[in-house]
Amino acid sequence: MKAHRQVVGVDNEGGKAYGKATGLYNKHRKYSEQWNPWHSFQSAHDFQQAQSFSQQTKTWTDQHLRRGLDNFKIESFQSADALRKLLPQLDFGLGDDSWIEDDTHIFGTLYYRDIFKCSQFLLAHLPFQVQLDFERVHLVDSENRQIFSEMNTGDWWWDTQDQLPAGATIVPVICASDKTHLTNFFGNEHAWPQYPTIGNIRKDIRRTPKKRAWILVGLIPCPPKGAKNTDEAWHSAVGTMLFPLRNLDITGPGLKWNCADGFQRQCYPLLATRVRDHPEQVMIAQVSYGSCPMCEIPEGAPMGRSTIRPLDNPRDQDVYSELLDETNIDILHNLGVHPIRNQFWQYPLCNVYRLWQPDELHQLLLGLVKDLLHWLL
Repeated sequence: MKAHRQVVGVDNEGGKAYGKATGLYNKHRKYSEQWNPWHSFQSAHDFQQAQSFSQQTKTWTDQHLRRGLDNFKIESFQSADALRKLLPQLDFGLGDDSWIEDDTHIFGTLYYRDIFKCSQFLLAHLPFQVQLDFERVHLVDSENRQIFSEMNTGDWWWDTQDQLPAGATIVPVICASDKTHLTNFFGNEHAWPQYPTIGNIRKDIRRTPKKRAWILVGLIPCPPKGAKNTDEAWHSAVGTMLFPLRNLDITGPGLKWNCADGFQRQCYPLLATRVRDHPEQVMIAQVSYGSCPMCEIPEGAPMGRSTIRPLDNPRDQDVYSELLDETNIDILHNLGVHPIRNQFWQYPLCNVYRLWQPDELHQLLLGLVKDLLHWLL
């Protein structure tokens, strides 16, 4: 069924360009043929060879170059040491100096990057030049029925655009995390890596690992077994990493960022969604385990029917904040909400109970499909 793309921006046009990009992302316009997109390598051939050599050992690389197995076509380097000196000079990349070290974390050292720099890097990354969306669109089929495809076709983008200044460019920040096993040699070590991407990048690019549309923004140390205050420590670490998103002024002019298409836009990076499993979902929402993180159906109520509250009664963080101010702790307990102020309540245009979105791994492969296989086999 054919879809028709309609760009709509009558009342509040989004994604407006305010001038040409500056710096690295405009070199191809300023210097034309003199600009070398493969810097610090002399040619595309040298760059591609460096990519393959970076996966090999130093000895293997030296032997390959010494024997002339490339027909001596590489001009930029002739040894592994020379190659390693060229890698830090690459124009693209955040670099090793982008990491911030925080020793105040309760369970170890927290390593993280500036979430704004990571988002800005993805938005201005030239390989994504034709794979970026900056404005909301409306898709319909031949029978005028709405079609949801990329993130800018969804209701969240449309509703959020109306709450920002005219011409604003939404940069939806998508975060993914999952506890990862590191090693058995030093006490069965685990960590929580945090990976962000942006919803402006088309979904077929985001879900392809080789496209590198996700960036490691932080590594949260996991608490030892039996440790207390684990949820509090996790929220503290995530709050440190995402602090710039929390302080964004949505009524101001936004952030003037370069984009991969060669223009500058007034950008508003907003926390849009998180990809995680159910335990992390419960921890982020700060509800009791066994309660629904999205609605107020009572714990243990029959699926599809509730005599106390309707299944589709969504959680409302504004109501919970008022109950907390009035010290109505018992009501919060009955709703399965921890009587503490959730940090995600303070993020602009963010609803912590809507951050969760279905994903193929947790809801299908490890959820319905796995249960069906057990039932059938």
